Amino acid sequence: MNEAAISAFFCTFAQKFRKMRKTLTLLTLLLCLTAITSQAKKRKQAPAVNWPAVRSQLVSDVSYDLTFYIPSAPTEKLTGMAVVTFALRDEADMALDFGGQFTGPTVVNDKKRKLRFENGHLLIPKKYTEAGANRVVVSFESTDDALHRSDGLLTTKFSEGRPSSCFPCFDQPDIPAKFVTHLNLPDGWKAMSSESQRPISLQLYSFLAGRFDEKIVALSGHTVRALYRQSDIADASQLPKILEESAHSLRWMEGFTGVAYPFNECGLLLLTGPASQGIDNPGIIRLTDSRVFTPKKPTSEESLKQSELIAYETARLWFGNMVTPREAKDAWGIDLLAAYMAHKMAYQSKRARTEYEMEFLTTTLARAKSAEGTDADRGAVMMRYLEGIAGEKLQPTLQQFLLKYFYKPASWNDFISMLEKQLPGENVSQFNDTWVKQSGLPTIHTSYQDGYLVISQTPPAGTPAFWPQQFDVRLIYDFEKSRTIDVNMSQPVTRIKLKNQPSCIIPNFSGRGYGHFTLDDNYTKQLPLRIMVTRDDLNRYALLETTFDNYKMGRVPASYFGELYRDMLSEKTPTVMQLAVDHMMEIATDRKVLSERQTLEQCIMDLLPENRRPECRQTIIRKMATSASAPQVVNQLYDIWQSHSDPLFAESDYTEMAYRLALMRPLETKDILSRQRERLQTDAEREEFDFVSRACASDAKSRQDLINNLRKPQSKPKAWVDHSLRLLNVK
Repeated sequence: MNEAAISAFFCTFAQKFRKMRKTLTLLTLLLCLTAITSQAKKRKQAPAVNWPAVRSQLVSDVSYDLTFYIPSAPTEKLTGMAVVTFALRDEADMALDFGGQFTGPTVVNDKKRKLRFENGHLLIPKKYTEAGANRVVVSFESTDDALHRSDGLLTTKFSEGRPSSCFPCFDQPDIPAKFVTHLNLPDGWKAMSSESQRPISLQLYSFLAGRFDEKIVALSGHTVRALYRQSDIADASQLPKILEESAHSLRWMEGFTGVAYPFNECGLLLLTGPASQGIDNPGIIRLTDSRVFTPKKPTSEESLKQSELIAYETARLWFGNMVTPREAKDAWGIDLLAAYMAHKMAYQSKRARTEYEMEFLTTTLARAKSAEGTDADRGAVMMRYLEGIAGEKLQPTLQQFLLKYFYKPASWNDFISMLEKQLPGENVSQFNDTWVKQSGLPTIHTSYQDGYLVISQTPPAGTPAFWPQQFDVRLIYDFEKSRTIDVNMSQPVTRIKLKNQPSCIIPNFSGRGYGHFTLDDNYTKQLPLRIMVTRDDLNRYALLETTFDNYKMGRVPASYFGELYRDMLSEKTPTVMQLAVDHMMEIATDRKVLSERQTLEQCIMDLLPENRRPECRQTIIRKMATSASAPQVVNQLYDIWQSHSDPLFAESDYTEMAYRLALMRPLETKDILSRQRERLQTDAEREEFDFVSRACASDAKSRQDLINNLRKPQSKPKAWVDHSLRLLNVK
């Protein structure tokens, strides 16, 4: 091969080699990219770690030492530092949940570490953890997802979920922890938190801070620390009584349940009005209902309601905090147990038996029978019957329930199952199914048939339900001889042998029964005639209820008004007075002819010079302040409102009069409302007045626009909205 040929061969080979090298390079690059892509896909396809399940198996002995820096402006971010200590069963990868941002280095077991923060998890590799005690320190900036903030106020909403939006934590209810809280506050702010010597779930931890006044008292073995705003309190002299009632409720709950108050501080928040909206801090007695303050001369009912409100919020520390609802749908059952406790401590423990029974009829039973009755209302009545069935076994069952589910979630069915084991022969589950799950009211008819008293129960249309219950029937014979029969209605029809036919039958004599109680016509017409000769207050009250129920069913004529009038001439019992006046006014408003209604209204007012008891005057004027339509009655109401000097009435009564007068005297609406607003003493009173008084607008379009607006979600208290709607729908 000559030199030229050799040279040509190497030139060709070099060209081919260069092409081959490019191809190999590209091939290598493609292989590398394929490998990288494959690894990336593998990482993407790797299943996400189920951190709650992992932590449930590995984590214990958790504590949070939390420091928060609270800004005065609600627009500024909350910042803080968390020291989280926990024990691990073995060395393992671990993660803290957090929805905010980290603002400084992370320290794990006393060494600074650079950790990944992905998808709301601060990831701690296994190589940084230890079997046994571990300690993580982080600085952070919170989000507002679990906070309720307004001017001068910050509270937490951890009971609704997402505490990890506020601070790094193991955000799951099955990992309880101990808490230590340090709150750095703006000048003039006060704070409290729910800390316990025992581990509690994150949903039970809370804190609040704001511009508050403070009062600390030692009562009944407890030191109660109250936060309140002097500007919201019209009558500060009631504060000691409220604190005393709270301390009494704490002591009563400890005695009845056998479980001591578990939180480190007995905190009480007294905050009414819009600022209280959305506040539900566990571990704190939370008084946000304005009825916790009574008028200067309260009725017995108003005083009882004050006691019940305080007792209920106290009982929720046990049934609601110590024992929490398993799910949202279980909240009513746990709440029912708190309401039952409140009713017992507020009424039965401090009042005479008759007052307690009457209060049960006027509140619990009345709500359960109403069209708006809820599962909780019916359950409260059932609890009353269960108390009669279980007797002495109910209290130890409640104590066992608390101990078994202490700081654990539970449901109403858990309580029923426990009670059924204590009462094996009573069929508690079936009892529960009817009383709680069935709506409507049965009709219970009593008649005399061939020597027997026959009592039959008919369920509401379309339901097969039967309500087992106990009540009594009064039998009256000639010469006013009488006897009372206790009826245990365990079957749809009950027959009781009688020696003689009674001349009068009064069903549900003590008011314990649940349903519409009816009689044959010849007995029904005698019911109104028995009111004045029934001396016992409880029996007279129950008779009024039964007679009026039959009036609403068309079985008793409107002339029943006359019997009510005659009773009111000498009635002494305030609770009976109130019921009788309510019935009289409803009969009046049922009149289709306006002049007839107005005549009956004047008849009610004519009782004032006849029955001079202060309770009678208070009851009638308060009823007219919401219902008066007769011009002469409106004029009388105007004179009382204008004088503003009757010691029987509080400012809230005069405000109610002003609303009615503004509606009945449209030409004077602006002047009446303006004058009443000037009388109000606190910012809270004026804010409520400004919201509610809009319902007194005289033109139809403004009223309809307001109705449409009120049907939308509101930031104001529900009580204000309901009050406005009542004014917009006055008869």
